[in-house]
Amino acid sequence: MTNNATTAMQIFGELRQMAWVVPKGTFDKHLEHWINSLGVGPWIVVERPPVINVVHRGQPSELNFSFAIAHMGAIQVEIIEQHDDAPTTYSEFMSATNGQGGLHHIAFWPDDIDAAHERVTKELGWSLVTKAQIGDNAKFRYYDTPAPMVGMPSAPVMELAQVAGATRDYFLSDMAALSRTFDPRTSDGILRRGMSRG
Repeated sequence: MTNNATTAMQIFGELRQMAWVVPKGTFDKHLEHWINSLGVGPWIVVERPPVINVVHRGQPSELNFSFAIAHMGAIQVEIIEQHDDAPTTYSEFMSATNGQGGLHHIAFWPDDIDAAHERVTKELGWSLVTKAQIGDNAKFRYYDTPAPMVGMPSAPVMELAQVAGATRDYFLSDMAALSRTFDPRTSDGILRRGMSRG
């Protein structure tokens, strides 16, 4: 991190992820498109992960969603589908895009998410929308940026995600390497699929 930073990239380094939120019932169709039309893969699919400590716009909440992640080199791509109509950053985005969805957020992976939160709110003027975590360590936070000046949803939302240690190394090394040789003609594109809760 640099003390004289004026942008998120100057504070955190390289962008790590771009994420699309898609309409309910279209998750597999979007996954197939990314695999077969765009040649992106292989994917790890996580269905309904057990998300805890969710706070959305200052109120306790829940996140009921599934996601898939793959890489395009060092950049991670994520597809997200929310399964209900609960008030979340995802449902707000779907409403703002008239149910079409699209690019929802871009993400950085700071070493210390709490210290990063202090910096982006005080130095960059980001405002916290949602915070949550999966398991003990996988914390993530979504932020609105100041005064969007275009006539569209304030996407992309900014995300800070706690992705460290062996998990970070796996994504940036193994997954990135697999993406560079991925061939949808010889693979179904799914590296691993798992369900974390019923």
